Amino acid sequence: MKISLATTLSFLILALGSNSLLVLGTSSVPEPLLDVNGNKVESTLQYYIVSAIWGAGGGGVSLHGGRNGYCPLDVIQLPSDMQNGIKLTLSPYNNSTIVRESTDLNLRFSVLLSGRDCCNEQPLWKVDNYDAASGKWFITTGGLDGHPGKIGNFPGTYKIVHCPSVCESCVKLCNNVGRSFEDGVRRLVLVRDDEPAFPVVLIPATERSTSV
Repeated sequence: MKISLATTLSFLILALGSNSLLVLGTSSVPEPLLDVNGNKVESTLQYYIVSAIWGAGGGGVSLHGGRNGYCPLDVIQLPSDMQNGIKLTLSPYNNSTIVRESTDLNLRFSVLLSGRDCCNEQPLWKVDNYDAASGKWFITTGGLDGHPGKIGNFPGTYKIVHCPSVCESCVKLCNNVGRSFEDGVRRLVLVRDDEPAFPVVLIPATERSTSV
């Protein structure tokens, strides 16, 4: 059976200052990912992915109507640093509570995309099919569970990367995720090596439980 390209591409969040997209073959346990407060990122909590550059750097990630005005919804960056965007979860493939570097995972918005006025699709990030008109690969929703990417950290500041390693049938694109202004909206897209990545931080959106 032929598998759709758009449903099998996956994401990573890696070191902003790293030249290597993947950290493979290490024998030690990967370091945990940290949020802006220095706490370990957990799969049971929700986070905002927000620009690491304040002011003109803009705000957090959210959803917007696709380039055709309908579905699938595109992942965008909000224009104001006062806007955190939509909460999401980071889910490792091995069901670990602590999210670690170089761990396969899914990025899922904490919204329900169904109903008469919404797209009936999973709020999982994916890379859409190549848009020949613009020459870009746009980040949309409607991905599938079980097609994750990896994650890695660099002192609290990260870049989002697409480089699938868990899908043998996928086209092997390894690109940073950047931003492209399309119709006045900052849409997330795959960018070339000579184009800037989108630097982000993780802001916790849910309260941590404290033990008594």
